[in-house]
Amino acid sequence: MNRLARVLASAAALMLGGCGSVPLTSIPPLARIDARTTDLSMLRVAVQLPDALRPRSGGVKLDVVTRLAGEAETRASFAMMELSARERGGLPVPPQNSSIYAYRLSPEDAARFEALRASMVEQGKNGKRGSMGLGVAAKEFCRANAGLPASLLVTIYLMTSETKSFVPVVRDFDLLSDPAMAGGLDAIQPCGQ
Repeated sequence: MNRLARVLASAAALMLGGCGSVPLTSIPPLARIDARTTDLSMLRVAVQLPDALRPRSGGVKLDVVTRLAGEAETRASFAMMELSARERGGLPVPPQNSSIYAYRLSPEDAARFEALRASMVEQGKNGKRGSMGLGVAAKEFCRANAGLPASLLVTIYLMTSETKSFVPVVRDFDLLSDPAMAGGLDAIQPCGQ
């Protein structure tokens, strides 16, 4: 369970397949996150995308992988809900031809995740070593227009009860710089289909 605190700090870095690295200025606020006690109702993730791409409704998930010593790995997925305009305070204005999409756990999934987290903490108190890995992933995109620009820069932000504001976890990662991601972009369907 001791790894859990470090894992949440880099959770958003896993969004979009683990791209990029954490900006140096973000390390101190992310290091303050205590995943054992962070208020899950305050967990927010935002992604800045070029206008050529949009996340599909219901396509953003918090994926959790848990492992207890001597047992098989288990996986769970939790729905992220898009934030209303009034809940998006503190996000920067996106650059021209980009938009920011922001998410939180649904209340039901926050309760499910809290139960999972409490179970892991309890197992740790009983002497059973374990780990929990988190990743927020936008798994379903659509293309807003037929052509893609020369670069697809993505920035990812994380906010927790400890950071109290959105902290960039990945800044200006070009999706086209990753061959696996670039190859998959052609298969993305147009929005509205």
